[in-house]
Amino acid sequence: MIIPTRSEEDVNPDLALSYFMQGEFLMSQGNYALAILEFQEAIALDPNASTIHVAIADGYSRLGKLKRSETHLKIAIELNPDETEGLDMLGQIYFSQKRYSYAREVYERLHITDPDNLDYIFTIADLHRIQKNWDLSIDYYMLAYDVNTLAIKALEQALQIALSANKLKRAEEICELMHNDTPDDLDILNTYKDLTLYNQNYKKSLSLLEKIEKQSGITNELLLQRSALYEELDQKELALETALVAHKNDSLNIDILHRIVSLLMDQNQNEEAIKYNQKITKNHPNDPRGFINNAVMAMSSKKPDQAIKALQPHVNKFYSDFTMQYLLGTAYYQTNDFDNAERYLAQALEIYPQSRNTKHNLALIYDSMGEWNLSDQLYIELIESDSTDAQAFNNYAYSLVERDKDIDFALELAQYAISLEPKSAAYLDTVGWIYFKLNHYDEALKYIKESLTIDSNNSTIQGHLNQIIKVKAQNNPSKVQQAKNID
Repeated sequence: MIIPTRSEEDVNPDLALSYFMQGEFLMSQGNYALAILEFQEAIALDPNASTIHVAIADGYSRLGKLKRSETHLKIAIELNPDETEGLDMLGQIYFSQKRYSYAREVYERLHITDPDNLDYIFTIADLHRIQKNWDLSIDYYMLAYDVNTLAIKALEQALQIALSANKLKRAEEICELMHNDTPDDLDILNTYKDLTLYNQNYKKSLSLLEKIEKQSGITNELLLQRSALYEELDQKELALETALVAHKNDSLNIDILHRIVSLLMDQNQNEEAIKYNQKITKNHPNDPRGFINNAVMAMSSKKPDQAIKALQPHVNKFYSDFTMQYLLGTAYYQTNDFDNAERYLAQALEIYPQSRNTKHNLALIYDSMGEWNLSDQLYIELIESDSTDAQAFNNYAYSLVERDKDIDFALELAQYAISLEPKSAAYLDTVGWIYFKLNHYDEALKYIKESLTIDSNNSTIQGHLNQIIKVKAQNNPSKVQQAKNID
């Protein structure tokens, strides 16, 4: 077959431009199909013009023929790697098709060529957000603000992502920028203050609280927050003074009274605490905090009987209050009333199933009552939910060895406990006691002696030592004196 030579018309650039302009006109009229025909004529005359390929790709895109549009865009970009309009259009196609990684590559390429283009930066940030790349998304939104400090929307979006993703350190950084931009915005101030509180940046919290007070005036709520901040900063006298100022404003406010009582108890001023607490129990009988405060003071004085007297008459009224049920159960446990202790601690656990302290106490009670299936179940739950709970590993091990059950497994548990807390006298004692049960007397003495160097006055540990020495002497009388020399 003979291929004819192109005519002058075939290579006339002016004619290609004419077809292209006619296609552009038809595009503006919304006649995309006819526009594409004109662009095809132009391409036939000038196939290496990237602009024409972009134009025909636009037409196909508007007709919903994205595959053809993508093909022409790739040709245009290959012909001209700096074809930004084509790259932008290709990125939009990938975005619409949820091909987010491809879209991001395109817009990152555009961002390199035009780093100050906010549209590109926002699009990359949006793509990272869609793909849950939270930190990168925040980075790009903040970059948009760096490029143009008028782009407050970028910071707002970054803050929303940081809060939703629980990245509160980053949220605090963003809030600082927003506060610097609009220092009188109370909503931003309050959010910023709350974030510094959560991040335990208490000095900053106090500074922000002062700014809030200047704008909105001093209220009892703000005084209580200030008091709490002083306490966190170990300025306990200021914490109490601030709470007392609030009390002058409203002497019967239960939140203020409870705050004062708590501060007085922490400072061992129980007599003063009782005076203020009487106002709570008298004026707020439907609030459990006054009765709980009385019990806490009794427990801190090692008087569990008084704690029971403070709580028992009111416990049914506050049947759904975790703290009341927990304290009453603990008080009964300290008086060795295991039946009542189990009753109220079980109720506390039903109210708050995540309470590890309640599970620990219940496990000890079930152990004391010989309900080992129940105690073992709780120990297993504690261990499986937190592999760093040394107390659970130790107590489970000690429970097993006292029952002469699964001694080898008990040793594994106890050794893991001391790997977590190697300087715990109780945990070292448990390992030593297990070695004694395994008839490994030298190892037993080693751990018991080390335990006594930490807690020399513990009668249980001393009793274990005496028993080990006695049995070891019975088995090897010639080394009695050496074993006794422990000091």
